[in-house]
Amino acid sequence: MSTASDVPEASGALDNGEPSTSGPEQRHALGGKKYTRLELPTPEQMAGQEAMNNCAVRTVLSAVMGAGLGAMFGLFMGTMDGAGLGIDGRLATENQKQNVRQIMKDMVRNTSSKSWSYAKGFSAMGALFAGSECVIEKMRAKHDRYNSVYAGCTAGAVLAHSGGPKAMALGCGTFAAFSAAIDHFMDH
Repeated sequence: MSTASDVPEASGALDNGEPSTSGPEQRHALGGKKYTRLELPTPEQMAGQEAMNNCAVRTVLSAVMGAGLGAMFGLFMGTMDGAGLGIDGRLATENQKQNVRQIMKDMVRNTSSKSWSYAKGFSAMGALFAGSECVIEKMRAKHDRYNSVYAGCTAGAVLAHSGGPKAMALGCGTFAAFSAAIDHFMDH
């Protein structure tokens, strides 16, 4: 139980006589401990937080960020594929007669194709996960780590729906476990 004497006054000096700093770094001493004064969020910060609580905004943002990540991953993977190289890494005989310009053209085409493919996949996966997590969070009215596990299960099952019930169950379990692992390592 705190009494009025336990609460520091809003003066410009600490108990030891030193002036306190202004703004969010303002500190008050109480019984040898220092406490930071809390500042109210600005209207812009509150509007940003409110926008991020909207499921449509979160889903679109995840889709856009997923597309960007997928495009970069596809660019990396496309450049790792040897344009004009056979499976064993040697030039194929029909490609030996091609000039450098044609090989570069094929490499750019292959890389852009992979980038577009990965961008679409990552975008769909990000949108599906973020949208389902937001809806689950709103339905449960809780913000905890189980939301991402349930969303991972949902996303995994939906992405594997063409493979049948066994594939959906495996996708659900795999994505849920991955989501739980990411939450575990990101929280610690």
